[in-house]
Amino acid sequence: MPKNQKSPHEKKALEYEKDHFTGGWHSSRFFPKTWRRKKKHANRQYRHKSEALLAQNKTGATGVDVELLADDLTAACFQRSVSRKRLHKIGTVTLQEKVKRKLEKRTRRENRKNDRRNGYDQHAASAIRFLTSLEENELEVAVLQANLVCSKHGKGLKIPAMTPLDQALDFLYLVSHGSSFQLDALRRNPSLDQQFANWLVKANRILLRSRKKQETKTREKKQTSEKMRSQMNQKSIVP
Repeated sequence: MPKNQKSPHEKKALEYEKDHFTGGWHSSRFFPKTWRRKKKHANRQYRHKSEALLAQNKTGATGVDVELLADDLTAACFQRSVSRKRLHKIGTVTLQEKVKRKLEKRTRRENRKNDRRNGYDQHAASAIRFLTSLEENELEVAVLQANLVCSKHGKGLKIPAMTPLDQALDFLYLVSHGSSFQLDALRRNPSLDQQFANWLVKANRILLRSRKKQETKTREKKQTSEKMRSQMNQKSIVP
């Protein structure tokens, strides 16, 4: 009689219940082959032990000895004399359980990734919120400190950064050195990225103004030094 045809859903449900998976590098289709090999090996050991036990009493036995041996070698006695090796399926789960564990592991991995991204997003948001809320004098001080930290000879802040200014300087240091986590946080938040770009324009203006002031001071100091030197030379020439 022809077998009952199963639908694809029924075949998949049957496969989830009957197929097993051992984990590691073994696939669900490799386990039945290995299990059959273990069963054959155990049965072979049992046959060899049985034949060895019977061979001890078979050689040179008379009719009377055979009758005595028949009484001694009952089924229960034979089972006590020769034991079959028991096989255990260690670490084996059904394919349905394997799929369930894999989905749970993927969910945990995605949750960890989302938590890590949220942490970087919050770090970027708090830093930019603090930088954009600074007044003129505080902003100039923060920009000068950021320029010192982000320069070639600057070093990153020690972790953990306690104050909001330290956290903001740490964020600026990581962004200036191309940290992918902070840059990705800016890419995920276009409005935050725009606020940071506007703040950078303002910070560059402050740095340019500070450099001009420093250059002016240096030039005035140099002019003053040259003027004093020329006056000293003139006094030394006068008799």
